[in-house]
Amino acid sequence: MQEFNLDPQNGVTPAAPSTSAAGIPLHEKIRELGSIFLARVRGLFKPDVVEGAFVDMAEYERTLQQYSGRGLTGAKAFEIGYGARPNRLFAMSGCGVDVTGTDIDVPILRCSPREVYLMIRRNGFERALKSVTRFLLFDQIERRRMNQLLRLRGSRLRIEPHRLRVGDASTFDIPPQSLDFIYSEDVFEHVPAATLQALVPKMATWLKPDGLALVRPHVYTGIAGGHLFEWFPSTVNTPKPRKSEPWEHLRKRRFKPNTYLNELCLADYRKLFQTHFEILEERVRQPNLGRQYLTPEIAEELSQWSDEELFSNRILFVLRPLPR
Repeated sequence: MQEFNLDPQNGVTPAAPSTSAAGIPLHEKIRELGSIFLARVRGLFKPDVVEGAFVDMAEYERTLQQYSGRGLTGAKAFEIGYGARPNRLFAMSGCGVDVTGTDIDVPILRCSPREVYLMIRRNGFERALKSVTRFLLFDQIERRRMNQLLRLRGSRLRIEPHRLRVGDASTFDIPPQSLDFIYSEDVFEHVPAATLQALVPKMATWLKPDGLALVRPHVYTGIAGGHLFEWFPSTVNTPKPRKSEPWEHLRKRRFKPNTYLNELCLADYRKLFQTHFEILEERVRQPNLGRQYLTPEIAEELSQWSDEELFSNRILFVLRPLPR
């Protein structure tokens, strides 16, 4: 298994820069990062920022009960791409779920000099700067809220480094049929298509025959699929002046996000999954997001894309491995 380990006895092999840092002009980086920073500041006063992890957990519980007859209790779970804010993994672990996860970025758990050094070595200076800034300004507040919500459930926040592995999930050797549940949120769109081709069949072998994979990518053809902050799902319905146009990434492509995108559409994801999984359900989180912007003129420009593609955005694929 090719995996990065936070154990101080082990070295670190430099890797490609984080997918959250793209080669775009500096002024575009500053514009996107500034908008995200201001949104994060406003989010400090919104109680649903951390609670969203528990909303996702409740959805996972219902879906597991529906399709496998058992919930999260006693389940062995694996998260692909826990990200810079591993709130779902913290919530799951705090509620007693045996969960581990992986991400290509080194997590900043305590902001120790070693963590920062390892992140710079592996993921680059920009990713490290963003992570340290986030930790100092936001993470401690969010973790206090997480702890409060867990205490209401009779538990507490546990930050256990062994649960947060670092590496490319497609290279992992996880025992066959050892997992009840795999989940991933807003990650697959950032993974190269060739890597997904290697990862998806492995996921099917890792799951028990009645296990489930719940994968929710940002579909590229949706109005939010271009990952410009002006068109994030949380900002689409907010009246505001914008430099970019609706579905800018499918039309004019004048602005690029500060992240890597594989540009997979809904049909691509279906093709990717159906070779190794039965697609039990496709659940669109925000149906018709951006419908008001699809003028006849824009619809004509986007005529190659169906309404299903243009309004998918964040869609949950409920997957069960095909019989082997």
